[in-house]
Amino acid sequence: MSKKDIWMPGRRELLKVGSAGLAAAAALPFVNRTAWGETGVEGKTIGFTMSFSNTEWIKQMQRGVVDTAAKYGMKTVVYDANDQPAKQVRDIEDLLVRNVDIIIISTYYADAIRPAVQEINRAGIPIVVLSSPLPAGVDFNCLLSTDMIGTARKAGEYYVKKLNGEGSVVQIEGKPGSLINQQRGSGWREVIDKHPGIKVVSHVVANYDRTQAIRGMEDALQANPKIDAVYSHNDDMALGAVRAAAEFGREKSMFFTGFDGLTPEALEAIHNGTLDAVWEYLPFGVEGVEAAVRILQKKPIPKTIAFESPMITKENVLEWYDPETRKRRVLPSRLSL
Repeated sequence: MSKKDIWMPGRRELLKVGSAGLAAAAALPFVNRTAWGETGVEGKTIGFTMSFSNTEWIKQMQRGVVDTAAKYGMKTVVYDANDQPAKQVRDIEDLLVRNVDIIIISTYYADAIRPAVQEINRAGIPIVVLSSPLPAGVDFNCLLSTDMIGTARKAGEYYVKKLNGEGSVVQIEGKPGSLINQQRGSGWREVIDKHPGIKVVSHVVANYDRTQAIRGMEDALQANPKIDAVYSHNDDMALGAVRAAAEFGREKSMFFTGFDGLTPEALEAIHNGTLDAVWEYLPFGVEGVEAAVRILQKKPIPKTIAFESPMITKENVLEWYDPETRKRRVLPSRLSL
């Protein structure tokens, strides 16, 4: 896929709030409405299939799909595969039986569900893909994603600068089968591995789970008297690492970063200096429905829409977090307002 096939909203567009709204590539409103506010999709049904729903990122994705569909007068059929690829295949087959109008897919098991996606293609039902891409040999209408490799490289550059090219680092990764998890690791390692003074002294697999991250970090602390930083593939694991380090009385001797920037807890931790930084990663639920509406309206839409993944630090966290209410600020959709 060439760069001309990818639409990338800029940083200014992503954070702009106002009456004008974010336009699509053709400088027209992303979702067309009639003079009476109708979109032509009222009463249609979105099928939403996800691999599991036990992380805050996925939970926010699901809420975004269901709530935004309701705003457009659409119905939703939601399936959670409970971390079982075979169940996600069955869920997709059931959505076909239900004859939904469009299917939104979030999967960690792209290769495993390929046959089911091919059935969707044969049935002629449009597909919106959120985050991780589908495998070769299947088709889709729109993929909403982030340049995760590029963001992870920036994270690596941040570590090189922060550590001045030397230090002992713990890496805590999420689900090994997830493409996004793999990219968060490979892009970061691509940069830091060029600096022999930076050593990854412990590599923990915690499956995006805070409790597993706590246990893995405890082991790393016992094995390494000197740790300068902890690179976690999501915020929950970063907060787990902070807790473990605090129990050892060592949290002040290292810095911590995460990914996603979704929960008030993580944003508050940045605000008070407990976390050094996180890189925002959209859950895409709201934007996924807006892309689905555009497709059902038979309006043109880019095949791939790539969003920025800005770095959230103490200097800019107030764009995302309200310390008075201790809540995450409600930001506009990245596709339209």
